Amino acid sequence: MAFHVVLLLLLLLLIHLAAAANAGGGSSGCIGAIFDDTSIAGKEEKLAMEMAIEDFVATASSSSPATARVELCTVSSNGGDPVRAASAALSLINDKGARALVGLHSWQDAAFVAEIGRRAMVPVLSFAAAAPSPATPFLLRVARANHARTMRAVAAVVASWKWRRVAVLYDDDDVIADLADALRAVGSEVERPIAVSSSSGGDAMRRSLADLVAGQCRVFVVHTSAKLAAAVFAEAAEMGMMDAGYVWIVTDAIADAVDSVNGDVISSMQGVIGVRNYNPVDTNSGKTKRLIARFRRRFRSQYPGAGDDDEEKTSGPHYPALLAYDTIVAVASAMEKINATTTTTTPRSPESGETAAAIKIAVSSKGNELMREIKNVNFHGVSGEFKFVKDSEFSPPERFQLINVAAPRYTELGFWSPEHGFCKNAAADIAGGGGCEATMRVLGPVSWPGKPWNVPRGWEPAKGNPFTVAVPEKAVFPDFVRVTRRRDDGGGGDGGEARFEGFSIEVFRAAVEHLPYHLDYKFVSFNVTYDSLMEHDHMKSYDILVGDTSISSGRYKFVEFSQPYTESGLVMVVPYKADLWNRSWIFLRPFSLSMWLVVIAVGLYNGIAIWLMERRYNSEYRNGGIWKHATTVFWLSFTTLLSPGERLRSSLSRVSMVIWLLVVIVLTTNYTASLSSLLTVQRLEEAVTAESLRASGSMVGCTNGSVVGKYLREVLLFPEHRIQRFSSDDDYRRAIVSGEVKAAFLRVSHAKLLLAKYCNELMITGPVYHVAGLGFVFPKGSPLLADISQAILEVFENGTIKRLETAMLSAYNCTAATVDAGDLYRLCPENYWGLFLMTLFASTASLTVYGVFFHHGNACGSGGEGGCYRKHGDGRKDSAMVDPGGGGAGAGHGDEALSSTSGSADHVVDTEIVVISMEMECELSACRHQQK
Repeated sequence: MAFHVVLLLLLLLLIHLAAAANAGGGSSGCIGAIFDDTSIAGKEEKLAMEMAIEDFVATASSSSPATARVELCTVSSNGGDPVRAASAALSLINDKGARALVGLHSWQDAAFVAEIGRRAMVPVLSFAAAAPSPATPFLLRVARANHARTMRAVAAVVASWKWRRVAVLYDDDDVIADLADALRAVGSEVERPIAVSSSSGGDAMRRSLADLVAGQCRVFVVHTSAKLAAAVFAEAAEMGMMDAGYVWIVTDAIADAVDSVNGDVISSMQGVIGVRNYNPVDTNSGKTKRLIARFRRRFRSQYPGAGDDDEEKTSGPHYPALLAYDTIVAVASAMEKINATTTTTTPRSPESGETAAAIKIAVSSKGNELMREIKNVNFHGVSGEFKFVKDSEFSPPERFQLINVAAPRYTELGFWSPEHGFCKNAAADIAGGGGCEATMRVLGPVSWPGKPWNVPRGWEPAKGNPFTVAVPEKAVFPDFVRVTRRRDDGGGGDGGEARFEGFSIEVFRAAVEHLPYHLDYKFVSFNVTYDSLMEHDHMKSYDILVGDTSISSGRYKFVEFSQPYTESGLVMVVPYKADLWNRSWIFLRPFSLSMWLVVIAVGLYNGIAIWLMERRYNSEYRNGGIWKHATTVFWLSFTTLLSPGERLRSSLSRVSMVIWLLVVIVLTTNYTASLSSLLTVQRLEEAVTAESLRASGSMVGCTNGSVVGKYLREVLLFPEHRIQRFSSDDDYRRAIVSGEVKAAFLRVSHAKLLLAKYCNELMITGPVYHVAGLGFVFPKGSPLLADISQAILEVFENGTIKRLETAMLSAYNCTAATVDAGDLYRLCPENYWGLFLMTLFASTASLTVYGVFFHHGNACGSGGEGGCYRKHGDGRKDSAMVDPGGGGAGAGHGDEALSSTSGSADHVVDTEIVVISMEMECELSACRHQQK
């Protein structure tokens, strides 16, 4: 603001000094041209405007003699100084009678000259990319510039290389908001805007650049005039800011002037990326070809040695010169149309607060008409379409061209448009975007400052040192992070070279490999707790913390976390206890004890009933001692559970057996279904939950220094005195297995590792509590955070983290001892060893008893006279052992024969035959035995 006030005072002083000048001016209409004769671009523009007025007069003089009176009045601004530009404008208006002013590439110059034009009612056509704010009614900007679109193009370049922060050097603060919005849309931001001015001395500019070097950001966007940019790059080259690691991006005002700046400026801008408006020139047009050839001849004649040293002819005219040519043609055409070539001026009325002497300036009587006609100009010139659109803005560019400054001048990289992104050539963009991409990488390699082909990362440590990566010296789970030291001398102590290993270390290394730039870092171990490092130090001593660090909202108050690199969640680990005895006798569990007693009682009752009913018809049920009768009853009672058993002869016993078989079918069916369900859903342990542990007052465990303890207190509501903290994985195993704690709460990743080591002693049970996983820690505002987080996502998606986790867990070959849930209740012999033991015991006991007590009592094999029967006193043998209703011919009517007591002759004969037959068989058997 102070700078503007000073310039305004100088302007009023110039107006006061020019008050005595002749207000009438010259004798003909004049177009005033203000140019910078200290640059090649200014010289090209001057020659192009001279040729334009010559061509216009030569073409139109035959049809309109008045046109011959249009002249070009040129004045140099001597380096583009605003005060000199304002003085030149006053001279052109008052001394030369200029009816329009053309030129001025900086908005500071245009701001002062526009004020003079407003007072004199003289249109001012400026080539400045930015118009002064607020704009005056007599100012027209002849520049294909759209700041919002230009900043979007710059943001697209920044996003292509994933730079997150940008510093801006500017002389027009109107662009800062547009650039900030464009960068925010691609995930970046303006870190530090620094204003520079041509009026600032070298010391001030050096201090501004030193402030940039002191920060971490190394991506600089320069939005100034070409002349000011040349001074910036010259100073930056001396300070070493054009070396490797720096990125410089310039906007259209500078990129357009690269064609015409001298070799010293080009040498100080090596590696700069320029974003400029793409203004296609039809070089195939005959008129354009003739103009270019004539221009080059005259330029070499007027300015010998000003062209390229390695060419016989200059490479101009460049686009600014062609635009200047068309601008003069447009103004001359408008003047001809309204006949503004005559000298008609009127005194200017004083404004409030001004003296009469300070306002004596020639005022054009046709200024408003001329301004209106210039806005309505529309033709196709040598620079392309020349017209003004809404709000008196010059037609904006449809696309932008990207250049890369490199010896001897620059390389054309490609093009960018909002619709199609980056394209290698303009034809692809115009045709519909075929071959275009959203990233600048499609344009090929870029020559960067200092080191041609390595993409700068966009930031550096404040002191240029490698990033320090903090690693805990002692971790609870060493498989995640471990620090070991090599002892060359074989002695003890902590000396020696440190080695950093573990799952977390490998994930970090994999993420660094996916960064789009090389990251120089070094590991440094520490011996304090995580919370001490984060909450007390705020990570000021380190750039990154790599370890099994839990992400929590409380820690976010002090530091920032990367994307989690492990599975999220909190689980409960309990001891693994398989009760083998209960599993062996699981076949008894489908029925309760009372049910088994009922089954046994009913079975015995039915056995006794059938025995009593069958005893009348079966001599085997009548003879023998108590042991024989008991075994017979037991046999009848329980063989029916598997089969109908003995063949029954009594109708009543058959009815009872049918009912019992029906009951047995129902019992066995329900037993089978119950046993199947039990084997499917049974668990080895009763369900353990946080609520049951809290209600029973049990001790629980967690990791020492972890945020899990806070979660147990505040969320699961465990009292502090019931929470025990552990510092090693072996402490966890010992406490859980011994019952010191009933359960331990761990992150999913830690629980997986614990079970991989002790899978036959520990198990996971209960729900998964939703908490964040493990991540890397960064200090607030770290430029590494976004890049590392994106790299972690990439290694997640390509399976690298999964492979690293599998390798860590498979190091403990505990899979052989792991019991699969499906194997716990599978029907195998070991599940029924109780049944087998009882069967073997019963068989062995029966054989032993038979061998000891009954083998020598065999009636038919003893050789005695008794044989198989017992004799009566009359010498007859007892036939009670004969089963009249049994096998043989009489089996079919045994009931009737045995029930009859009439003593009929036929029945007696039949009985005697049977008795004699059996006696003969017994004697024969006894004789054979004696022979043996």
